[in-house]
Amino acid sequence: MCGLMGIAHWGTVTEPRAGVERMAAALHHRGPDDRGFASFPEIELGFDRLAIVDIDGGRQPMRDRSGRFCVVFNGEITNHRALRRELESRGHVFSSDHSDTEVLLYGYHEWGSALATRLNGMFAFALWDDRDKLLYLARDRYGIKPLYISESGGGTVLFASEVKGLLASGWVRGEPDPAALFEYFNLQNNWDGATPFKGVRLFPPGHFAVVRASGLVQERFWDYGFARDQRIDLATAAEQHREILLDVIRRNVDADVPVATYLSGGIDSGAITAAAHRLDHSVRSYSCVFDLEGVGADASVDEREFSRAMAEEMQLQHTEYMLRPDAIVDALDETMHALEYPRMGISYENFLIARRVAADGRVVLSGMGGDEIHGGYIGRYTLLEPYDETIVAGRGLAGLVRRLVKRGGADPGRARAEGAARIAAMLNVPLRGGQISAALTDEFVAAAPAVDYERRILDAVDAAPGELLREKLFYLDARHYLHGLLVLEDKLSMAHSLETRVPLLDNDLVDFVGALPWELLSSDGTGKLVFRESVRPWVPDVIYRKPKMGFGPPEASWYRTHLATWLRSRLAPDRIRARGIFRPEFVQRVLDEHIAGTGNHVALIWSFLSIDSWCSVFGFYGGRL
Repeated sequence: MCGLMGIAHWGTVTEPRAGVERMAAALHHRGPDDRGFASFPEIELGFDRLAIVDIDGGRQPMRDRSGRFCVVFNGEITNHRALRRELESRGHVFSSDHSDTEVLLYGYHEWGSALATRLNGMFAFALWDDRDKLLYLARDRYGIKPLYISESGGGTVLFASEVKGLLASGWVRGEPDPAALFEYFNLQNNWDGATPFKGVRLFPPGHFAVVRASGLVQERFWDYGFARDQRIDLATAAEQHREILLDVIRRNVDADVPVATYLSGGIDSGAITAAAHRLDHSVRSYSCVFDLEGVGADASVDEREFSRAMAEEMQLQHTEYMLRPDAIVDALDETMHALEYPRMGISYENFLIARRVAADGRVVLSGMGGDEIHGGYIGRYTLLEPYDETIVAGRGLAGLVRRLVKRGGADPGRARAEGAARIAAMLNVPLRGGQISAALTDEFVAAAPAVDYERRILDAVDAAPGELLREKLFYLDARHYLHGLLVLEDKLSMAHSLETRVPLLDNDLVDFVGALPWELLSSDGTGKLVFRESVRPWVPDVIYRKPKMGFGPPEASWYRTHLATWLRSRLAPDRIRARGIFRPEFVQRVLDEHIAGTGNHVALIWSFLSIDSWCSVFGFYGGRL
C-alpha cells in the first residue's frame, strides 16, 4: 500500500525528476517509510512506500534481474505466493524472500499484457519495459486502488495514485471542470473516470493500458458478470461460501505487520472479525460510535450494542472511538483534502475512525463490498420490484418503459422519467429532476455541457448484463456505486498511512457468488441470504438476525441542534453567492426546512458542504473566502 507516480515523456520533458519529486512529496502520507525513483530516457518513475509485505526486500521502484523491467506498485496481491511458485516452476529466479511486487516483474515477463487477469487482490501499478519501450498500466477488477492519469500531446502521460500528485508536478493546470461537477449533482458520483479537475481522469477499474510514444491504448480485462447458473441449495452454498471466505481471510491477514478489523456491528464486519480472530487471536477490532445526547429517533443509527456483543463473545481486544456532534467542524476540510473532490455520502466519520486505527497500526480489514456483491441492498431492489420482469435481450429499457406505461397509464415520456427518478432515488442522487434549475445558477449551468442524465441512467441500466431489472441494478450498484465507495475508502485511510483491505471483494468469493441463483441472495424482503447462513456459526445470533443498517452519524438531528449555527455560517448567503454555483435562496430554503424539521435534507446539505469545502481547499470558485 503506497503511492506511485511518474511521467512517460519520451524525451520531450526537461528535468522530469524534479517534477516527479514534487509529486512524491505531495503523496508522502501514502508511503512515509521509504522513497525511490527510477530514470530512463523515456520515463521517470517515483514511489512512496508504506512497508507491509517483505519489509526488507520490497523496496521500489523494483527491477528484475535483467534490468529490462521496472515497476512501481500500490496495493497487495493476495495470491502472490501461489503465483511465485508457478513462476519459479517455469524457471524464474526471485531476489526477494516474499515480495508481491517482484511477482509482477516476472509475471509480466511470462504473461505479458495478460498479467492483470492472473492477479487476485487490490492493485494499481506502472511497469516499464525498457527493451520494447512501452509502459503497462493496470488497475484491479473493482477499483480498490486508485490511479489518475493526465494525457497531453506527443504521447506524454502523467500518472499518480492521487490527483494531488498530478497537481504538484507542475505539468497539470489546477482548473475546475464544471461538467464533472454538474455530473456529480445528477449522479451523486462521477461515472466513467470523470473528475472535476480539467485534464485529469481516473483510470477505469478492470482495465490495463499499453502506452507507447504513439499514444495510449486501453483495454478491459474483466467486468462483472452474473451467470446465476449454478444449481445448488442454500445449505450447500453456505458451506462452500464459508470455506472460501475462511481462505480469503487467511490471505488477507498475511502481512509482516499487525492486522486490525473494523467492527461496525453489522454482519459483514462481524464475519470478517470472527474469521480473522480464528486465524490470529492478536487481531484488534475498532468501532466508531456516536454521541447520542438529544438525537431522538436518530439514535437508531448507532450500532454499539451489536459490536459490543460481538467483542464480548469473541473476547476481542476492542476499541470504541466516540464521534461528537462538532467533529465535522474541524474535520470537514481535512476530509475534503483527503478525498480530493466531492464523492458519495457523508464521510468525515470514516476519515476520523481511520485516523484512530492508524494510531495503533497499519492494516485494517473492512467489510466494504459485502452488500453490493451479496444482494444486501434489499430496499433498492424492493423499490423497483413492481417493474421487474424477464427482459428480452437488448430491450431492457423498452421493457421497463412498457411496464411503467401499463401500470401507471402514463405516456412513454412520463414513464421514462419515472423510471429514471426511481433509479436516481436508489443511487441517492442529491438533486433530482426540477431541483437542478432551482438549485444551480444560470451561469454555472451554462458553463456545463447539456447532458440528458435521465437518458444516461436508463441507458446504463439497458446496457447492463442480466435478464431481470434487479440484476441490472445490481450491476449498476457494483460498477458505479461500489467503485465510488472504494475510492473514498482508499483516500480516507491512506491520508493516515493506513492500508484498508477489503476481503469480501476477493476474486474467488466474487466469482462464486456471481454464479449463484438470485434466490440465494435476496428473497422475501431479506438480503444476503447465503452470506448470513455462511457466517451463522461465527457470529452471535443478534448479529445474524440483524437487519441492514447503514453506517453513519445521526446527522439529521445534529444539523437541527448542535450544528445549526455553524451550518448557517458555513453556508451563509453571501458565501454561497460568491461561489456562483448554488442559488443562495435555494440553499437557505433547504436549511430552513431541515432545521425546522419539515424536511430531511441530510444528503443535500452534505453536498453543499462538500462543494464549499472543495472550493476552499483547492482554491476554486472564490477559494477560501
